[in-house]
Amino acid sequence: MIIDRPFLTIVVPVYNVEKYIGSLLACLFDQTNSNFEIIFVDDGSTDRSLEIVRQNLPTIRKKVSAKLVKQKNEGLSSARNSGAAVATGTYIFFLDSDDVIAENFVEMINYFCDYYDNPDTLIFDYESINEFGENIESFYGHGDIYQKKDLLNNDEVLLSLSKDEVPTTAWSFVTKRSIIVKNDISFSIGKKFEDTNYTPKVFYFSEGIAPIDLPLYKYRQRPGSIMTENISDYESDAVFVIEDLFAFYKLHPKKSLGAVVGRSVITTLSSFLNSKIIFNALQPIRNSVKSDYLDAENVYIKRLKMYIFKNYFGYKIYSLLKR
Repeated sequence: MIIDRPFLTIVVPVYNVEKYIGSLLACLFDQTNSNFEIIFVDDGSTDRSLEIVRQNLPTIRKKVSAKLVKQKNEGLSSARNSGAAVATGTYIFFLDSDDVIAENFVEMINYFCDYYDNPDTLIFDYESINEFGENIESFYGHGDIYQKKDLLNNDEVLLSLSKDEVPTTAWSFVTKRSIIVKNDISFSIGKKFEDTNYTPKVFYFSEGIAPIDLPLYKYRQRPGSIMTENISDYESDAVFVIEDLFAFYKLHPKKSLGAVVGRSVITTLSSFLNSKIIFNALQPIRNSVKSDYLDAENVYIKRLKMYIFKNYFGYKIYSLLKR
């Protein structure tokens, strides 16, 4: 049954994902709760992605409301903003078109909204998969915060974000649409790393955040995806989003938000180790928030060392044992 005013809007930007779009469409059609709408935003795909979505729309519309928005290629941020602009759900969620969600995703979000009495935002755990759908090691997320049984405040979640216990990604949470509308929160158009200065703003304006100790999302790490590309050409974008987040922090000087800024600086510096542009632009920001994020930085460094050991040295040891 299609609901006139849906509980949840799922925005799906689509761009050249013909290899994966079938899995995404299947997980949406197989949802155990149909109280949601889907907004597909084709961002000027040049492969068969748009054709595949169009072919499946009649079937999907038998179960849920589904819209298709077409635009010229303007990037992920623009596509997400376009979807949000026509959303009608009480809550909104951004789903990347090469990933998948659990079949009970909408059902669980609905259940925990009732359980926590309509929280502003809900965060949930996730799993990482490779391009073949096989589970792989994840660096971010999986913090103890998901196991808590009470509603969280924004300080708790921002501090967890600063320690990489919660991902910065826009697909790692569901939020009330009124949060982003009332506070004029949008993705920075034409910029990579657009989640860096988006997610912390949503958490900051969320008074109650509900933890869900379930892996409701499967993030696909694949060759050519934004998070696994060579990012050496993206220096200006990295500086832009952090400077924007730092400007937001100066308007809202909250210690936990300062820790998030510091974490963003450290992760960016570690990604651009040989970039004088990045270092010169971000080092002053790092110094400005140093007192806020020192603990978070130590946690991040420990996590990074463990990740390197498990994925590099662990593999070397395994290879030697096999000889």
